[in-house]
Amino acid sequence: MKTTMRSFIVLLLAAVCLPAAGLLAQDTPPDTAPTYRVVGYFSTYNIYERGYLVTDIPGQLLTHVNYGPMNISTNGQCISADQWADTQYSYPGDETAERLRGNVKQLRLLRGDYPGLQVILSIGGWDYSSRFSDVALTAESRRRFALSCVALMRQYDFDGIDIDWRYPVEGGLLSSEREEDRQNLTLLLEELRAQLDTAGTDDEQTYLLTLTAPAAEAFYRHYELQNVHLSLDWINITSYGYQGAWSELASHHAPLFSNTLDSRGEEMQTQYNVAASVDAYLDAGVPASKIVVGIPFFAQTWRNVRAGDLFGLYQPASGVPTGTRDGGLLYYRDLQPLLESDSYTRYFDNETRATWLYNAATRIAVSYDDQESIAYKTAYVRSAGLGGVFAWELSYDDEQNSLLGAVRSGLSLR
Repeated sequence: MKTTMRSFIVLLLAAVCLPAAGLLAQDTPPDTAPTYRVVGYFSTYNIYERGYLVTDIPGQLLTHVNYGPMNISTNGQCISADQWADTQYSYPGDETAERLRGNVKQLRLLRGDYPGLQVILSIGGWDYSSRFSDVALTAESRRRFALSCVALMRQYDFDGIDIDWRYPVEGGLLSSEREEDRQNLTLLLEELRAQLDTAGTDDEQTYLLTLTAPAAEAFYRHYELQNVHLSLDWINITSYGYQGAWSELASHHAPLFSNTLDSRGEEMQTQYNVAASVDAYLDAGVPASKIVVGIPFFAQTWRNVRAGDLFGLYQPASGVPTGTRDGGLLYYRDLQPLLESDSYTRYFDNETRATWLYNAATRIAVSYDDQESIAYKTAYVRSAGLGGVFAWELSYDDEQNSLLGAVRSGLSLR
């Protein structure tokens, strides 16, 4: 891969974002260093699609693992979405006569190997949010749902619950939605908090409650952010996917800051970047320490992108390349051949603090995070006093855990 010096692109992207200045120079003295969360998502179906097992999770680099997705039954209770993967799949060394196998057993063993590691049960996600509106609707349905979630959490011996509702009011994949979802989400989280606290008193431990929430204003406007955080230990903001296969222009899909050269106007400048999303949550009253910034371990690609003056950046695109994953995605571990190829040139946008690949011959553009962009994002987390980083998702990293290692190093965690 041909690599440009950062100064080369700075000449073209001259309007450097001032809040970024000096980020990497900031640090916290060891005796007052805060404790950051490093949360990694592990998908139930990794054992099928990617051959990435719980035994591959680098527990020493994480503080928390979100495991899911879990489903919601027709009668409004938390249930496994894949019982085979959860409790029956045989890992090497498992005996078929064992009552508990699968990912759940291995997560228990992983936590035993790393006593500081906590595992959280994640409910919903894109595939399993269709019944959230129903379970949040009444006091009775909220209580039934909360009791079942706590029971499933205790059955699996997890440390807490994460709610990943996509999305209140607007809906998502096959999702039911109502205007009152906004208020009902707050009430649902309050009920979950109450049931978790009751269980925690009985079990003599503290159970966690977190929320995975959107970065786009079109969705988070349906959350009572000033209220929901009161029930939560923290919020994982999915601060990525700002651009995708639907985008008319090829541009950064998870930029830390905006770029004044983006021709799409004020809305794109003020909303579609990590710092803008964080500011919106802060302005709504969410404490900085409860905000966990999402970092994607995947890239977004586009095809038929002319070079223009910015190596394909902010140029018209027409779809995504063949050979990529759905929606033109590439996991970071998929990028290795591109990073080693002389056909792709790496650029670093010093205004957005984002990384970019461009192939002039095939006119393919790639937006992704690497160690350099993660260094700026983790420096931003530290300087803003935020709660940590959420990685989506663990199986996308390379075999050396390069991105997760960069997160850990950037947060000055040893």
